[in-house]
Amino acid sequence: MSEFEIRIRKVQKKDYKKVIKISIDSFPEEDAEEIITSLFEIEHFYVAELGEEEVVVGFVAFGIYSIKTIHIMILAVESAYRRKGIGSKLLERVIEITEMLPINLMRLEVRLTNTAAIKFYENYGFKIAGTIEQYYDDLSNAYLMARKKEKT
Repeated sequence: MSEFEIRIRKVQKKDYKKVIKISIDSFPEEDAEEIITSLFEIEHFYVAELGEEEVVVGFVAFGIYSIKTIHIMILAVESAYRRKGIGSKLLERVIEITEMLPINLMRLEVRLTNTAAIKFYENYGFKIAGTIEQYYDDLSNAYLMARKKEKT
């Protein structure tokens, strides 16, 4: 349960520097600025901010492909705010949006060594669907994880 009031909203230009900082903190082996710059204009890019202070502490970006699949490209939470429900709120927003669309599948990639993220996604019904060789800039491998839409 979160001890903070967390608000999820669309990313804004004023968030750029903070999102870059969180990305560098979360993915130091990647070129954070290049990644975030390329994602900044996509339709589904959301930040998590804390209550009245409006401090951005996390973000998620995803794309919709072939009208039936969502690809979560990046989800990150500032290290000081991890394990406080912020990542869950971000992922739950993605799932909410998914439920409103004719989406059958959600997918993402996660570094094989990122056991905390793997467990986090498994708690939301994602399963390891395969391995992608040399996926990251440092040529390390990734798991492809997928979650099928729950039947109602």
